[in-house]
Amino acid sequence: MKKDLISIVVVNYNGKKWLKGCLDSFSDQTYKNFEIIFVDNNSIDESVDFVQENYKDIVIIKNDKNLGFGAANDIGVKSSQGEYLFFLNNDTESPSDMLEKLIKFKKDKNLNIVGPRIVNAKGIDPLDGSFLQLDVLASPGPGSRLFYVEGCSLIIGRDDFAKLGGFDEKYFMYSEDTDLCWRANLFGMRLGICEDTRLVHYGGGSSMETQAKTNQRHTTSSERRFWVESHNLRNMLKNYNAVNLLWTVPLFILQNSAESLVYLLTGNFKMCAIIWESYWWNVVNLFDSFKKRNMVQKNRIVSDRELFSLMYFGSYKFSAFKQIGLPKFK
Repeated sequence: MKKDLISIVVVNYNGKKWLKGCLDSFSDQTYKNFEIIFVDNNSIDESVDFVQENYKDIVIIKNDKNLGFGAANDIGVKSSQGEYLFFLNNDTESPSDMLEKLIKFKKDKNLNIVGPRIVNAKGIDPLDGSFLQLDVLASPGPGSRLFYVEGCSLIIGRDDFAKLGGFDEKYFMYSEDTDLCWRANLFGMRLGICEDTRLVHYGGGSSMETQAKTNQRHTTSSERRFWVESHNLRNMLKNYNAVNLLWTVPLFILQNSAESLVYLLTGNFKMCAIIWESYWWNVVNLFDSFKKRNMVQKNRIVSDRELFSLMYFGSYKFSAFKQIGLPKFK
């Protein structure tokens, strides 16, 4: 491990169109002590050739298949040398002072996990100054208290990442950042958002782009919903204590089953089935979930009662349905 070195891990899958903007934004960083680890998940769009030809100092890892986000990041960490790990999506552009400000903020505030304020392509903060929270049924939404740092741009110390056990490699994509930060909160780690630097996140770099515009139907994919619902339930199974599992899991199943019924009644049979498929995914992986749960519960020092102060006692999913209706699926 090299002191003060930042290892930037960029996972890519067919994201060539984003790579120039992402990687060029590190050519003039005011903080110079960093390395970039590029992990490609068997892309077929010449992403690797592009990086090899244009960025000679970048470490390239080529996976034989698409391993998803968490596993690919963990592989990147194994090939890195930095004291700090910076997980960064390929569909981002970083201001020249971002690394310097994030590290200074982390050290000055004695924080374990930090991220920048994230804006969209128009420079608008989708959260309008608020933070990312979870409701008690593990769905994310905006709130006044920070529960997790978005995985598209997240810095954590190497030792802290190891203590948390890294990303859960069962998560192909989505919710791995909420899971990592949930564990961090339980382990007594401190999180923060640096308001002095803004990172542009376009969305859709290695996954299907989603759209969530005010008063317009949310557009997403059925695959994304499957992974999100599967992983959110697993997050609860791993991270809540036994007493709180007794009421949160039944409420989660009731809420999602009601959603499934709505899809059935509106003729969206595919989405109706996906809800039940997400339950089955958790049944299949139940033994592994409880194996991971044992590690979390053994090492936690913060109670659920304390953590509830960072969570929303309501349903972000119901609020979204009430505001913009059922999502549209591509």
